[in-house]
Amino acid sequence: MGDLSYPHTPALFMSLTPELELIRKEVEGYAREYGLDFFEVIFEILDYEKLNEVASYMGFPTRYPYWRFGMEYEQLQKSHTYGLQRIYEMVINNDPAYAYLLQCNNLVDQKLVMAHVYGHVDFFKNNIWFSQTNRKMMDEMANHGARVRRYMEKYGEEKVEHFLDCSLSLENLIDPHSPFIKRREEKFRYDFQEEEEEKTIRKLKSEKSYMDRYINPENFLESQRRKLEQEAEKRRRFPENPERDVLLFLITYAPLENWQLDVLSIIREEAYYFAPQAQTKIMNEGWACATGDSLVVTEKGLRRFDDLVEAGEKIRVDGGPGVSTHLITDFHRETQVPTLRITTRRGLTLEGAVGHRVLRADGSWTCLSEIKVGDLIAIACGSKVWPEEKVRLDFIPSPLNPILKDVAASAEASRATPGLHRKGQRIGDIATERAEPGDPPGRVKALATQDRLRVPEFLDEDLAYILGVFIGNGNVTSSGMGVTCQNEVDAKELSRQMEATFEVPTRVKTSPPEGAEKYPTDERWGVEVHSRELKRLLTSLGIGLGARPQDQTVPEAILCSPCTVVSAFLRGYFDAEGYAGEEGITLSGRSRELIKIAQLLLLNYGILSTQRPQGKGSWRLEISGQSAARFLNSIGFSRTAKRQALERYVASHRRLEPEDNADPVVSIEPGRADVFDITVETSHAYVANGFINHNSYWHSKIMTQKCLKDSEVIDYADHHSGTLSTRPGRVNPYKLGIELFRDIEDRWNKGKFGKEYEECDDLMEKRNWDKKLGLGLQKIFEVRKIYNDVTFIDAFLTEEFCREQKLFTYKYNEQTQMYEIQDRDYKKIKDSLLFSLTNFGQPFIYIIDANYGNRGELYLHHRYEGVELRIDYAKDTLRNLYELWRRPVHLETMVGGKAVLFSFDGKNHEEKRINGLVQLNALGHEET
Repeated sequence: MGDLSYPHTPALFMSLTPELELIRKEVEGYAREYGLDFFEVIFEILDYEKLNEVASYMGFPTRYPYWRFGMEYEQLQKSHTYGLQRIYEMVINNDPAYAYLLQCNNLVDQKLVMAHVYGHVDFFKNNIWFSQTNRKMMDEMANHGARVRRYMEKYGEEKVEHFLDCSLSLENLIDPHSPFIKRREEKFRYDFQEEEEEKTIRKLKSEKSYMDRYINPENFLESQRRKLEQEAEKRRRFPENPERDVLLFLITYAPLENWQLDVLSIIREEAYYFAPQAQTKIMNEGWACATGDSLVVTEKGLRRFDDLVEAGEKIRVDGGPGVSTHLITDFHRETQVPTLRITTRRGLTLEGAVGHRVLRADGSWTCLSEIKVGDLIAIACGSKVWPEEKVRLDFIPSPLNPILKDVAASAEASRATPGLHRKGQRIGDIATERAEPGDPPGRVKALATQDRLRVPEFLDEDLAYILGVFIGNGNVTSSGMGVTCQNEVDAKELSRQMEATFEVPTRVKTSPPEGAEKYPTDERWGVEVHSRELKRLLTSLGIGLGARPQDQTVPEAILCSPCTVVSAFLRGYFDAEGYAGEEGITLSGRSRELIKIAQLLLLNYGILSTQRPQGKGSWRLEISGQSAARFLNSIGFSRTAKRQALERYVASHRRLEPEDNADPVVSIEPGRADVFDITVETSHAYVANGFINHNSYWHSKIMTQKCLKDSEVIDYADHHSGTLSTRPGRVNPYKLGIELFRDIEDRWNKGKFGKEYEECDDLMEKRNWDKKLGLGLQKIFEVRKIYNDVTFIDAFLTEEFCREQKLFTYKYNEQTQMYEIQDRDYKKIKDSLLFSLTNFGQPFIYIIDANYGNRGELYLHHRYEGVELRIDYAKDTLRNLYELWRRPVHLETMVGGKAVLFSFDGKNHEEKRINGLVQLNALGHEET
């Protein structure tokens, strides 16, 4: 990988196009309007190869050449090529700030990235942990690069790179708090002073000599003597106190050549520049939605929003007609937020947060809060996104009933008679219950074998059709199950289909089954079947045979099935409850949920329908015009009379005008509910409840809304191109940061803090606590200014937050080769998280003695906090440290609960057990 030129070199970087420049001004205006304060931002456009090259240099294309940057470039290139990751942008902490955009991003992505960048730059400028960083680091990096290149030309590339290898292995041995704390007075290395006269023990004055032994007892004098000795030892020690900034100590005291001192100074300066980014990763990445009952169109069928988010399954979702499916990359949930429910003329409904956006008929996105009655909303009609594979049935038949003699005895038949059933099939208890004394052997055989059931391996079209019929007209009788039909022909055909599908005997009856409405026998027929196994199968698939009609719904297995299976189900449902005539197609039922889901399934075919109430507790679905013709071609009726009636209607309406997919809003209702959101790559849109929804990036709202609530300002401030989902054993900074910022905002808006709230023992009262203080925005800006990740987590990670976000500690199980939940205890979770964040997860290393053994050797101490050092890393570090100190180096640490001293003398490594008398407290000071 060759060196990059300065950022403004035309061959490598392009300025914004006029179109993007207009977008930039718009986004910047919105950001300033919301109170964000940032440096000027210079945007440059790069193709993916150049962006990967800049990223390998940590965003500084003028940085010094080094082999590690080339390795990182190769890794980024392969990750991009194989689709493992993609860099959308980079932003540099500088004044002015530099941001690089990926050339192949579409305009929507560029808008999102710009808002993301302005949020980062606001954080860079205002967070106190960045206040001591070099705001002209772009120029300084160019200066560093020029100096290192000059040394390579003068002393040789191999020699300089070897020194870089040694020095960079020590770059984490700095004191990140030192820019804000003056540890001690600076002392020049050759500033020798005359030794003070030896101090003597000062006794307390006593007027009477005989009182001296009481006023100055021997133990007091001994303690004073020890104190003087300790002070003298401290003055002789070098350094006087443990030094955490190892790089500074080496720069000051190591016997290095001038060029080596300069290179080491460069590495230290850059380490301190990048340190605040590591200290504020969670906060900096932390800078919605429809209700859970909304049905989302996915490649695996219609899925409830809350189930989709809970499962965290990254599947592809429908982006609307004419838009290909795109992958879900992250998930989000907010609890009990203000919502609006809109209903259109066709009866489609959607409830979501007031800021949730849907597509208007004119192609623009709008918030639910901006919609008015009469506004035209686009309807997702004709997407035709279906699962490809049929649903496997995991139905387990009941075990074989061996009590044959009891069955035979109850029917006064021989024992061999019920044994005539096919081998391996269950003899149902119903044979015992239903057989009567004197029944012929054939009757006993039928009763004994009626629980024999053929179950297909997958939910196929034949089974789906019967499910549709049962959903529409199925019922439970005192003697079994029944389905009502309108005439004898339909009843006999259904009887034939059920026997062929399940291989169970059925009975066609001219009187309606018990529990059904009383219809004349010449108008209503019934099919009766006695099979406990069939009843178990239908129940397992979600057919509520004993449920109230208003509680029926479409089985989940149908929602996850391919188009042909769904068509068969709808055909059965419409055969049972549908009607075709001069008005088109109508479908009636007591369950509004059933009607609603049927309407959404029809939309996927491109079939528009209208849902409306019909009498008391009943609902009606109407299909007419071109949609009726689509129904005939895609679904149709199996019943002859209904099919012929529909064909006549379609034939008489061939010249209808094209249907309009836009639907006017007829009502808007406020409410409060849990809301859910998904992030969709590329299109950022998904279909739910028939509407085309936009995933609710907060920063994307800056570009699409002119007016935001104050409480939403910080939420937009950062957009991470990765995912909100988390994996066991790993913290997602974007997920944790944004959720914790949201929690802080909500708590300070509602007054969920302070003594009164903390002392409240009523869980319900605390859950509903709302003092309406409205301090969320003010608090978030305060947090943004003065906290880093450790103090952020320590101050604001509450037990309620851990419970809501399901934060656990995980442990890897070697036997199952899976991560398993280790602990749910809030304090342990918090301690574990704080431990991983402290010192960026790096070990605390201090220089204790630079004249160890009075031989000028360097003695370092590892402050052990429960995690042992990697021995191979420790030995390599000692080898590199020797290259700089040029005298033997030693490192004290803990291995297996014992103090161990590792040493390297330039040739050999040595390891030995020691007493380990040195103890350091959290501030790095020695303790006795």
